[in-house]
Amino acid sequence: MASSWLNLENYSIPLEEINLATDNFNPQRCIGGGGFGYVYRGQLSKHWQDRIVAIKRLAKDSYQGEREFRNEVEKISGFYHENIISFLGYCDEDNEMIIVYEYATNGSLDHHLKDQNKMCCITWIQRLKISLEAASGLNYLHAGPGEHKSVIHRDIKSANILLDDNMVAKICDFGLSRSGTKSHPSSHIYTKVAGTQYYIDPTYIESRILRKESDIYSLGVVLFEMLTGMLVYRPSRIGEDNTKTDSLIKLVRKYYPKEPDRLIDPCIKDQISSRSFDTFKKIAWQCISYDFKKRPTLDMVMKRIQEALDIQLQENVSAHFERIGKDNGFNHGKPVAAFTIYKLLLHPNYIEAEKTKFFERLLQIFVTADKYQISNRGTEYWLSCASNLLFLIQRSLKLDAASSVQEPPPSTLAEDEIVEQVQVRNQVLHFKDQLTKYLEYMCNIIFDDMKKELRLLLALAIQEPQINEGPTSSKKSFQEDCRFSAWHGILDHLNTLLSTMKKNYVPRIVVQKIIAQVFSYINVQLFNSLLGHPEYCSFRNGEFVKVGLAELRLWCSHSQEKYAGLAWDELKHIRQAIEFMVKHEKHLLLYHEITNLYPILTIPQLHRICTIYRDHTHTHRLLLLSNVNVTSIKLWMRENSSFSYSHRLNNSFFYELKYVFKTLLILILYNICKIYWDDTHNVSSDVIIMMKIWMKEHSHVSYELNDTSRQAFSVDDLYTSLQGNDFANINTTQ
Repeated sequence: MASSWLNLENYSIPLEEINLATDNFNPQRCIGGGGFGYVYRGQLSKHWQDRIVAIKRLAKDSYQGEREFRNEVEKISGFYHENIISFLGYCDEDNEMIIVYEYATNGSLDHHLKDQNKMCCITWIQRLKISLEAASGLNYLHAGPGEHKSVIHRDIKSANILLDDNMVAKICDFGLSRSGTKSHPSSHIYTKVAGTQYYIDPTYIESRILRKESDIYSLGVVLFEMLTGMLVYRPSRIGEDNTKTDSLIKLVRKYYPKEPDRLIDPCIKDQISSRSFDTFKKIAWQCISYDFKKRPTLDMVMKRIQEALDIQLQENVSAHFERIGKDNGFNHGKPVAAFTIYKLLLHPNYIEAEKTKFFERLLQIFVTADKYQISNRGTEYWLSCASNLLFLIQRSLKLDAASSVQEPPPSTLAEDEIVEQVQVRNQVLHFKDQLTKYLEYMCNIIFDDMKKELRLLLALAIQEPQINEGPTSSKKSFQEDCRFSAWHGILDHLNTLLSTMKKNYVPRIVVQKIIAQVFSYINVQLFNSLLGHPEYCSFRNGEFVKVGLAELRLWCSHSQEKYAGLAWDELKHIRQAIEFMVKHEKHLLLYHEITNLYPILTIPQLHRICTIYRDHTHTHRLLLLSNVNVTSIKLWMRENSSFSYSHRLNNSFFYELKYVFKTLLILILYNICKIYWDDTHNVSSDVIIMMKIWMKEHSHVSYELNDTSRQAFSVDDLYTSLQGNDFANINTTQ
């Protein structure tokens, strides 16, 4: 026994284990077969990590024997490449010769080619990738996986190209392979012809000289199988041909020179671009040249297939970007443009094809959203797109994070692949951050538009207009009362905003954020206007504003409640200020009672309201000091109806009434009572003194509010709010 064979003892798997894994080679476990025998699906025991495997059993009557078995085991045990099937072990007991491989979930490529329904499910991009991966695996063999020897496979065909669960191609079956030397890469081997009919190089059959170019010819046959979607030995109808021809390659040689389009599988005709097709067919045609010297190297084959793939990816990306700009509307209440973009993100190859320009182009769509406003698609539509896209990205990132914890990435990944995955992830994370900022930007655009609409209305809404009303005006409803036209306008703009948001399916949490910003702005504008204008601080005006605020509360509490959220709380300052203004008998309240009743308002704010309050004259107290009551004044007025006055008295003069109370002044006192209400509408002088003391100790505190309506946006909050939504009906795969 050769020393190399002895080194494989660690890979030996007992026959008993094989029998258990295959249920004693139960025919129901058989998943394929060929000239060597049959392949079974099995599951090894815990000693072999419960792995699902493919078990290749050499048949007793096979033309292959121990030499081919040992040849394959020795070779494949030294292969380590993502496009070469992994060797797990072998069994050589009781005249059984068995090889155990990793299990390829999607079977061999020829099984797909035999079933047109299966083949139609393999897109042109997937076919290009499979072709590229097969060429890469073959290039690995030709370059020499061992220390000194390169390998000529000698049986490249679609049956020997397996597809794993990710549709990654892996070359298998090395029983017929032959070794060459790295030092003489162009050397040829005289050998008995072996391989599979229709795939074998004609020059190899004629000369019996085996060259690397023979494998390239066989690969070219597989490339045309991928293009046409047909097995080489079972061609279906092409054009008007009745397929009496016994080989696909004969049909290729017939149609390629003048009618190459007839060779395209109808299933992919709408997917394949002309440039990608031209690049691919040319390299495939060169591979099957009768003159082996004109066949390309595998490096050239890989380069050209990669070019065809890049061209197709770029054109697909461009097509997707074009679709994004069209009026795609909504699907099950979700913006189609968001899911079109998400499809792009699901394909790292699209990202790779565009390099760094990919994410720039995506962001540019949102930055220049006005360009894509078709059928009145405005900012709200793109706000909806950005919100849903952020949710989908966040969900994918969380799922990836969870799966990476449960199933660490396989150590077999090449270093450059790991680096590429990390780079793509980092690009996605950066794009998510940029999109989050742009979502905030779009919210602020809508908010700023609302501010422009509301600014004048809020200036009018803070003061009751002086309108002459008839005797029945008090019976009018809020909607009918023209005094509240400014408040009507505010409500109309809020209804329009909410209606537009709902029409564009903007997520509820985003709507709540924008409405909260608007209400915060209303709060600041009304409050600062109130405290900045003495003429606004009156009991009557407070009652007017109170009615308007009550309508805003109704707006928040009715059907809009789920969208308004906590918007009503944003009006806390103006609400408490108005409540304070219209409270009766404020003169009875003590300092600490006021601060407890109105905790939102600061002492400077309360002091400001009290000191500019228009009805603060202490009339009632003055009347008591002068022992005059309102009834006696009214009686005197009836008796002296012709008397008039032309001036108001200041407070200091009223104190003199206690000593000088003359009939002449009764009319003046009456008019004071009529113009000014009693001091139950304002606080006592003791409270004012206490406020002044506090203000002196805290002189830096201002009574005005700062506009803090703009707030940062939380992607986690968005993710949580949308997590329960139904995204299952939306097709996010390609």
